Amino acid sequence: MNDYEYKQLRQRAIDCNMVEVCGRLGIELGPRGRWRECRCPNPQHEDRDPSFKVNVNTNRFKCFSCGVRGNNIDLVQMVHGCSYSEAISFILGNSVSYVPYSKPLPEKSQKNDVDIQWLRGLVSAREYYRCLSPWAQEFLKERRISPNLIDRLGIVSIDRPVATQRQKLTSSKGKLYTPMFPAPSLLFPYRDENGIVINVQARLHTRKEGQQRFHFPVGSHTSLFNPRVTLTLPDGADLWLCEGVTDALALMTSGRPTLAIASATSLTREASDFIAAQATRLHLHIYPDNDSPGEALYQKLLALCPNIRRHTLPDGIKDFGQAWAQGIELS
Repeated sequence: MNDYEYKQLRQRAIDCNMVEVCGRLGIELGPRGRWRECRCPNPQHEDRDPSFKVNVNTNRFKCFSCGVRGNNIDLVQMVHGCSYSEAISFILGNSVSYVPYSKPLPEKSQKNDVDIQWLRGLVSAREYYRCLSPWAQEFLKERRISPNLIDRLGIVSIDRPVATQRQKLTSSKGKLYTPMFPAPSLLFPYRDENGIVINVQARLHTRKEGQQRFHFPVGSHTSLFNPRVTLTLPDGADLWLCEGVTDALALMTSGRPTLAIASATSLTREASDFIAAQATRLHLHIYPDNDSPGEALYQKLLALCPNIRRHTLPDGIKDFGQAWAQGIELS
């Protein structure tokens, strides 16, 4: 089966009626309406209330508790724990022989445990009420980021500091304190290959001199943003690497499949192995940032993936996100 035939089958599977797919999976949805709900079928989520909902208009699902979301293929993969092609076969009743390969992202992608249920609840609740403040909407509009992409990724904003976990921590001086996301900030959910939220990163919109722009919860860090994209790409496809979520949003809006590294200094061994595995079957591309950290990251990636293709930004342009915001056409 060639790439074109495979993509046609994949789209057919995605377009199938999700309510019918749920029935075949044994998922009993609630009464008629735009949102059909039930307890979450995610094996990793013990849902006590009907938090799982299917939108019959968009043919997509989402759990407003654990944060898992996606299309028909994602749903079958989650319930059956099967491969991408096996999920397509289940939906269509066909035998799909073309199997895109991707090395699984290691489960331990964070330095320390975080209160992940709290983070999932925080993002899901704000996303449910479409919490994007006017300044956040304006910022993303100026960056020319697709509204559909913002909604699909579950990006939200906060206007005042928000706790990153329920339990207080003890400072080096022995005092209890509540770790907070600074505000005003955008919150970017980091998801694993199954679409489940594994961490959240805040991007501080206005900051004081010397204050960091990006923040993970205290004691945690996740290196890769959007690893799930690798499951959708057939052998020989293009994959774009970049530094930071905001660059990733610009690349994804431009139509480029993108895997982002949280920062130039956060390339862990696990993340390096994951990227190296993709290089064995995909064509990797990168626009290195026009600064020393960007060049250092490119050199690291070049050592990992000698065939990575470098694309050069125009003089005076710091990163792809800036070029995209200014409407500069890049190859």
